[in-house]
Amino acid sequence: MFRASSSDFTGTPPQPRSGHTAVNVGKSMVVVFGGLVDKKFLNDIIVYDTENKLWFEPECTGSVSEGKVGPTPRAFHVAITIDCHMFIFGGRGGGGPIMGNLWALKGLIDEERETPGWTQLKLPGQAASSRCGHTVTSGGHTVTSGEHRAA
Repeated sequence: MFRASSSDFTGTPPQPRSGHTAVNVGKSMVVVFGGLVDKKFLNDIIVYDTENKLWFEPECTGSVSEGKVGPTPRAFHVAITIDCHMFIFGGRGGGGPIMGNLWALKGLIDEERETPGWTQLKLPGQAASSRCGHTVTSGGHTVTSGEHRAA
């Protein structure tokens, strides 16, 4: 059994939050995205490097949403990793809009040799409806489902 204390880590861990996601990227990165702290929706990325026992916030480039790089602040979204890229879908933002946009983050692992960057994806065909509080899984196919859909 693994037991850790705060002295086992360096850097600043994420604030306590709800409605966030955390996914493994590559062999040694755990990426925390977004969530809700004291009624404030977040769109921050905090990475834990398991090999170096280090928390850090990467500088990201890429697509802009509401004047900032990356997805708009949100909670109760889903995140999944496919081929060392993190994908974010849906969620609820400040003021209550339920979202249906899809974002990809690449460049978090050294093998990619690029600055971490967000891209908002526009896929052909019928897009999934806006939703929050849903789930996602990967196993050759990506499946989403949810209860809270936008009207």
